[in-house]
Amino acid sequence: MTDSTHWIEWQRDHLLALQALQDAQRVYHRAVSDHAFATPASDAETATRDALLAMDLARVRLDEVRSRQPR
Repeated sequence: MTDSTHWIEWQRDHLLALQALQDAQRVYHRAVSDHAFATPASDAETATRDALLAMDLARVRLDEVRSRQPR
């Protein structure tokens, strides 16, 4: 593969990982705001915890992609 092909593939991977993190952040913020008004606290706490975990996993994935950035 050429350098430009590596760069384009990395940009695609980076974009997808960044979008995944942004999506996870939106879900987390929605869960936090829903938790503030939830009646059954345990369900809201579980949703918030799961959303936080998903956000952290997406951040780790983005870091991994960024570590492979072609130089």
